[in-house]
Amino acid sequence: MIAPVIFNLIWIIGGFIQPGYSHIRDDVSTLMASGAPNKLLFDIMHIAELILIIIFLIGLLQVMRDLGNSFVAPILFLISQSMELTVTIFFPLDYGGEITTLIGTMHFILVVILGFIAMGGMFTMWFELKKVDEWKGYDVYSLITFICTLTLGLFLSMTAGSEIMGLIERFVIVANGQYFFVIALKVYLTSE
Repeated sequence: MIAPVIFNLIWIIGGFIQPGYSHIRDDVSTLMASGAPNKLLFDIMHIAELILIIIFLIGLLQVMRDLGNSFVAPILFLISQSMELTVTIFFPLDYGGEITTLIGTMHFILVVILGFIAMGGMFTMWFELKKVDEWKGYDVYSLITFICTLTLGLFLSMTAGSEIMGLIERFVIVANGQYFFVIALKVYLTSE
């Protein structure tokens, strides 16, 4: 549950300590771009957040298996988060947020792919949770979050490079973050 909080702290702290950074204009990847002034700090925070989510997803996989349910959704989430870890370590955005190198291009391509995989996890979770009485209501919640994330993601793609891109990205981040927080809380309450 703390992982989404850590990710939000990255851009909140970044707005205070990185000169010229705008929450409205700039995406979060700019804070971790090659040559960014506080890249090491934000990379460490992001890697910690991703490790926490991966640990949670392994637990979610176990919970879904114990319920006798399919575990395709947790696997899709694990793939997307593992890809994000790879992107953070090996494919940072080019400095200034511009895509000028192969590494920066790979950053963009992989982030788009992992976003679709994560949304596939939400959609699959909706389908899988329909059959689980203990998770009644979370199926619809997953579908609503999927629709919101897809809509916001499409809007983000239309505003890419604009003066409001960072703001729209924050809405996508909140949609994803609250989803993982709520699902993690349910797993925690289920395990007690």
